[in-house]
Amino acid sequence: MFFSTPLISVALTMLASVTALPQPDQNTLTARQSSCPSGSYQYNQTACVACPAGNTCNGGSDSPQPCDYGRYQPNTGSTSCMQTQPGFFTNQRGSTTPAPCPAGSYQPYSQQAFCYGVPKGRFQSQSGKSFVCATCCGWAATGTNNVNPVNCTAPTPYAWPNSGDGCISSPTSCTRAATCAQAADGSCPGETIFG
Repeated sequence: MFFSTPLISVALTMLASVTALPQPDQNTLTARQSSCPSGSYQYNQTACVACPAGNTCNGGSDSPQPCDYGRYQPNTGSTSCMQTQPGFFTNQRGSTTPAPCPAGSYQPYSQQAFCYGVPKGRFQSQSGKSFVCATCCGWAATGTNNVNPVNCTAPTPYAWPNSGDGCISSPTSCTRAATCAQAADGSCPGETIFG
């Protein structure tokens, strides 16, 4: 298929006139995209509104971005989320505050969405902790999620430290503890175990 010279000339003239049209300025496009300052977002395509708590806003978005699991933001107008610290968890997107791990559980790591249940032979009587306490000689914690150890009494008055097997009737070589309670400051009566 052959085109005549006048037809080619007309096509080139049309192409030249299209490229001669004003082209959008890249700086104008960028400015239009980021019309709201960081920490805010464009509401209804008209007004800039402060980013709500639990969210982040980069200024160029039409909607706030919720903080992810294990993160939170208590303040408005934010551009970043905070990491949930050990002993706490955040199991919802868009959280404004972290929740403390309840008694009987713990979380040794930051930025987590859950807490671990206390294993056998350990206990945690306080909330918001990153560690567990080992049971004392003469005390046992046979289940999981133990809040307090059990004082072994007759007919099975003995137990080894860290006993998850329960109280026994045979004497042990360890010295029985009169009490086995966590102190008000969170310190353990015996061994402290992390993770």
